[in-house]
Amino acid sequence: MANLIKTALAIFASLAAGGGACAEGIPSGDNLMDYPAGEAKLAEATRRARETLPRFFQLAKSGLQGSYLLKMSLSGGGEVEHIWMEVTATRNGIFQGRLANDPITPGYKAGDPVELALDDIEDWMINTGETRYGGYTIRAMLDDMPEAQAEELKRQFRD
Repeated sequence: MANLIKTALAIFASLAAGGGACAEGIPSGDNLMDYPAGEAKLAEATRRARETLPRFFQLAKSGLQGSYLLKMSLSGGGEVEHIWMEVTATRNGIFQGRLANDPITPGYKAGDPVELALDDIEDWMINTGETRYGGYTIRAMLDDMPEAQAEELKRQFRD
């Protein structure tokens, strides 16, 4: 399955309720969606996220309260997984944080410490509990989610 990109969707219980979701006819576990490597809509979402990264820093500087998240990739077992980390600090231009959910990649678990360089950021999101800023890869997957989950997320997203 080396040609699949596994993307963790949900991070916290604040996501709309619903079971697992799948896309491209590939079954997946709760809060995961499988896409072929190089999926155009995810590549475009990553481009958009990187383009709008200054907004992440602007909101952080404003003191907006919430969970600050960055999407990163983990590799293992011949697959690549894209997963959120909750930012806890920055040091020498490197973001430090903890994995926001349980990855499928062997050797990792939710809460494990991770680091991420600016150039390796795939997406960003700030979750205030009621509102989500960023999250462009999640937005790109809305059409592939159960309708109730997608509608709840659409209601929360802001630019």
